[in-house]
Amino acid sequence: MATTIKTRNGFVIVVTLIIAILMMLVPLPDYARFFRPEWVVMTLIYWAMALPHRVSIGVAWCTGFIMDVTMGGILGVMAFSYALAIYLIARFHLQLRQYPLWQQALTILSVVFLVEFIDVAVARATLHWESWMPVLTSTLLWPLMYAVLRKIRRTFQVT
Repeated sequence: MATTIKTRNGFVIVVTLIIAILMMLVPLPDYARFFRPEWVVMTLIYWAMALPHRVSIGVAWCTGFIMDVTMGGILGVMAFSYALAIYLIARFHLQLRQYPLWQQALTILSVVFLVEFIDVAVARATLHWESWMPVLTSTLLWPLMYAVLRKIRRTFQVT
């Protein structure tokens, strides 16, 4: 007999993804724009780790496609990189949930590095050291992001 998972409050996932997309669109001064964390990737990673039956490769691809359109990039680059990142997270979500936050942050480092590498390899014409700063800032902000999204998930009882 198959068990079914009752889902509720899925709008919270959508709202957090919309907020993450908006945070990526907020204009920053020239000196700070390279330090912008990958808010959307981190949000997708959290939800894929916490609720893999709700946020998976399809959601990541659609979110990446929306980011491609809003950021004006080559269509499909972010969609592919987000889908690949969430595939890796979904594949190992049970192990990742057991890791302490510092070890999860190292996983975030590698996944965000993969996303940035795909973006640099396919879409950008020039490569500077600043291209890798989102990897570092996302890694450093992961414990805070995790705590905030976990509090939201528990407050709204998202299942």
